[in-house]
Formats: sequence, structure tokens, C-alpha cells
Amino acid sequence: MRVFDTSGAARSAAVLLAVASVLSACGTGPGSSSGDGTSLRVQIPAGPLADRMQQVGKDFEKANPGTEVTFESVDSNSSRGPNVALLSSTATPDIGYLQRSTGVWSALLKNKQLTRIDDVWKAARLADKYSKSQTAYYTTNGHHYGVLYEELLIAPVYYNKEAFAKAGIPDPADHQISSVAEFESMVARLKAAGYQGLGVGGSSPYDLGHTLDALLPTGVSESDYQALLTNFKPGSPTNVKYTDPGFVNTLKTIQDWQKKGVFQQGMLGMDTTQAQALFTSGKLAMLQGGNYSYADLKAAKPSFGMGWFLLPPLTQGRTTPFDAFNGDTLVIPAKASNPQLAKKFLEFFMTDKYQVSVVAASGSLPVFTSIQPSRLSNLGDLVQQQFELSRSVGLVNIWDSTVPSTLGQGFAVPVLQKLVAGKLTPAQAAQQFQTGLENLRSGKVSGATD
Repeated sequence: MRVFDTSGAARSAAVLLAVASVLSACGTGPGSSSGDGTSLRVQIPAGPLADRMQQVGKDFEKANPGTEVTFESVDSNSSRGPNVALLSSTATPDIGYLQRSTGVWSALLKNKQLTRIDDVWKAARLADKYSKSQTAYYTTNGHHYGVLYEELLIAPVYYNKEAFAKAGIPDPADHQISSVAEFESMVARLKAAGYQGLGVGGSSPYDLGHTLDALLPTGVSESDYQALLTNFKPGSPTNVKYTDPGFVNTLKTIQDWQKKGVFQQGMLGMDTTQAQALFTSGKLAMLQGGNYSYADLKAAKPSFGMGWFLLPPLTQGRTTPFDAFNGDTLVIPAKASNPQLAKKFLEFFMTDKYQVSVVAASGSLPVFTSIQPSRLSNLGDLVQQQFELSRSVGLVNIWDSTVPSTLGQGFAVPVLQKLVAGKLTPAQAAQQFQTGLENLRSGKVSGATD
């Protein structure tokens, strides 16, 4: 079993090829498999999961004598765009990794670059193990082209317990903050105690989007939020608009937090890794993250204890729910050399056993409804708390990764960056979102059937 890092190659390919030409790209490359039915190249995201997947590879080789599994890692930025070059070429791995909400999925699917895997779904009984919404999300015209292997809880805020104690702030009861005013007061007290406020990776391709995701479910009514998840589809109701007061106020809150110094200094120039380093160094009191962040934060060995809470509701009396990201996807590219072996591997991996020993052990949440909370002690204490609280406060599908990327994350983050920089007013930014919605519905831009 071998491990390679292909993210640099993917980035280089994307620089040389426009998406249109990428989708018809041909050629061989380093590590290209021979189609011998015994060697399997599996692309996986860089990070904690990569280490755990080594055991899956060993188990598969043992169960299938004569096979060899090679893992190739891809970083988060490459998986959101440049990786399309590799997955659509004849040098593609047999199993590819992508994020369902990005343009990579829709581009590959539209251009028939993904293998239909209905037989994998049937053999692994995935429709019985996923929630109804997850099954619907991964069904296109009655067929399946990818498997969802983990769920992420988005935007819990980690905090420095030492900083809170120094500022005289008690641990938030039930991990909830009652109002925006209370949260802003907390930030003021933390700054007076010598700390910076809330860390967000403003230059990253997703983190400001997660701030919007965390605030939006309580910024609009529950019915309006559900409408915003689906009204990009032609024929769906259009009475809920991004120019409505609730969405505009959500944008205004984000801009106000920049003006009031809630975010860390230089937020727009920092990515998530830099914001995380500022937090673990003890200079930053709070950090926006996810259940996936905790392992890295602990690995940095900060000198202080950590707690967590959810951002405040924008509507009085509401309880902030968790945002759930369902997008980490394994696919079999149409040009894979060993598609049958790839299907066999997906069936082997998508089991309760590996949902616990690989997915949960990597700090992510299993997606199978059959997994009981009592089996998830390896998540770590804070993530276990988050999982348990999500059962009571509820989960909502994350907005920016449920709508197509041409309205969601890829479109939204640049608008939010301009908003925070003061180049757009909340009303102007809201109009850009509304125009994006109308372009989707009319077919002017792609993605309306994602």
C-alpha cells in the first residue's frame, strides 16, 4: 500500500487548462493505473482521515489477496476546483474525492465523467442507512453517482477558558448565547482583558460563508429558511427573496461585527490556518470552527482549556441550531482504470464498522442513522458534547453547500468579503444574491438541477 500527495499536480493542471478543455482531457501521468483489476488508486482528503484510511486499505488487501491499494491525498482548496482536471483525465484515480456542493461535482456530472453506482448503493443498503434528505441530495434523476461518508457540524465557536475567566465571563450555559448584544458585550470584555475577539479565516474560500450559515437559520423564519434551500429550482415558489429584511439583517450583522472589531485584526487577510494559529497561541479568545477543527486544535497543545458555544440567534427567543454539511463524497470517475474494483472498495468501506473506527475516530460524525451515540466516545469530549446537543437543538442543512455553488459558497464568499471590506452595503450585497438566484432559475448560469 502506498500514499502519494497529488494536490500540487492537480493545481498545475488547472492552471494550464480551462474547465471546458479539462473535461475532455486525455493522457497518462505518474501513478496512472494499468486496468489490471488488482491495483486500486484511491484519492482521499488530506488530514486526520488520511491516516485512518491506511487501515482500511490493509483490511481490503487482506480480504482480497493480490490487490494493492494506493492512497493519494488532495487538499481542500484543490478539491474545490483544480481537482476536476485530474478526475476527468485518463490519469484519474479509480476513486476520487470531491465536495458535493462545489462546481466539480456538477461539472463532472453534466459532462458524464462520473460512473453510475446504483449497484454500490444497493449492496451497501445506503438508502436505508442515510437520512431521507441525504438520500435525496445524492439522487440525480433516480440514480446515484457518489457516496457520502461523513457529516460535519459547522460553526461551533471554540473559546479560551482562561481568557473567559480573566474577563469575568462565565461558561455559556447550554453552549448558547442569548442575543447579539450579549455576544458583542462578551467581545468588549475580552478585548479589555487583552485578547482579540472572534477568529474567522476571511481569506479562505469558505469560512465567511460559515458565518453566514451560522446566523441565517435564526435570521429568517424556519419556513423561509427551508425555502431558501430550494427556491433556486425552476418551478419552486419564488415569494421568499434574498432582498427580504431577514437576509439583509443577517448581512448587516456580519458587516457590523467587522466595524465593531468583533473579528480579529486583519481578518480578511487571514486564512483558517492562520486564524487557528492565533487562537492556539493564546492571543485570540474565540475561533469559529467545526467538529472537524477540534483534533487540530488539540494537536497544537494550547496552554489553556477549551470550551465551545454556538453563535447567538438573530431573532429573540430562537435557539441556534447546528448547521450540518453533507458533502464529503467519494466517486468513481468515468475514466477510472479499475471501476469494478473501485465499486468493491466502496462497498467494503461503507459499513458501520468504518463509520466508527475511521470516520468518528477522525473527528467527523458518521452519516449512518444506525450508529448509536454510545459508540462515538472516540470523537473527543467537546465533539461528543456537540453531537449530543445537536440531538436537542436540531440540525439544519447548511445553506451555502445545499444551494448550487453558483449561488452558494463559490459565489457567496467573494460577496461577503466585499461586504466586510465596506465595498458593498448589506442591501447591495442582498441584491447580488437575489440576482444570482434569478440567474439560476432562468438558466443563465448553471447549477439549477444540482
